[in-house]
Amino acid sequence: MEIGFLRVLFDPGRFFESRMRDEPSLKVPALIALVIGVIGAVSAALAANMFVGILPAEAQAIGVLMVGFAAVVAVVGGFLTWFIYGIVFYIISMAFKGEGSLARTLEVTGYGFLPQIFGGIIGALLSYQIIANLTLPIARSPEEIAAVTENLAHVIATDPLAQIAGVVTILFLAWSANIWVFGMKHARNLSTRNAALTVGIPVGLYIIYLLIALAGWL
Repeated sequence: MEIGFLRVLFDPGRFFESRMRDEPSLKVPALIALVIGVIGAVSAALAANMFVGILPAEAQAIGVLMVGFAAVVAVVGGFLTWFIYGIVFYIISMAFKGEGSLARTLEVTGYGFLPQIFGGIIGALLSYQIIANLTLPIARSPEEIAAVTENLAHVIATDPLAQIAGVVTILFLAWSANIWVFGMKHARNLSTRNAALTVGIPVGLYIIYLLIALAGWL
């Protein structure tokens, strides 16, 4: 791993200015995406395991498969999220006549996900605390499973810790957005204004969505 890569958290402008002197490298960004995926896998496995807890003994084997599947999907999701953000930033920056390769855009986007590691850890801890406080009945029919699952979703959504987790998500996403602005400025040779628009349009829309969802829980 490259020495000093953590500097991107607090001095992204100089960090990316320095990175532009070298060829694009996706090794560290890929590692960041992997770590985020693993953290997501832990959270997904906790949630899936909670669902397994309501199944009767004869269905536990299927539940174990569900936990494994949820974990794998989360790991893959870490990489997919990285690529989707990078491609979206690249496409939007084309409207501002951005110059620079997609590989460079993916590189700076991956570095910008670094704060999500800390946010993901906090989110996983909050999820564990929410789940630890729940008492789940055993459901023995599809109707009972549906009813318990619906009630469980409502309980989790209205839990104060879930609201805190939503706020944490927004705060760390804003931190990532700040890094992405500097990254896109250098990766695509944009003005600060155009880089802010490139990042701010999709991220801003997503934050609005999160705020609406969070308000619905209050």
